[in-house]
Amino acid sequence: DALLEQGNTDLASDMWREVAIALDLGDEPLPAYRIIREKRATFLQSPIEVAKRPGCETSWKNLFLAGDWTDTGLPATIEGSVRSGNTAAAKILARLADT
Repeated sequence: DALLEQGNTDLASDMWREVAIALDLGDEPLPAYRIIREKRATFLQSPIEVAKRPGCETSWKNLFLAGDWTDTGLPATIEGSVRSGNTAAAKILARLADT
């Protein structure tokens, strides 16, 4: 990945430039920063890998999947985990209401 190969100063400057544009900050100087790189923080989210993510329903009526690795429409993040848990809970409640 180009971002992993980019130096910290250049990366911080590029990110700040985008933030400043998005928030209309004008020429605000780059604030103090720290770059942390964790290559194993999440799985490779290429289109091929994303297509493999399972939904929360399975072929067993009493087994539901949840987690950031499932198909949530979001990257494998905390937000994806929350969405996945909420989806699974809603499916479970709907299944219980049908019985």
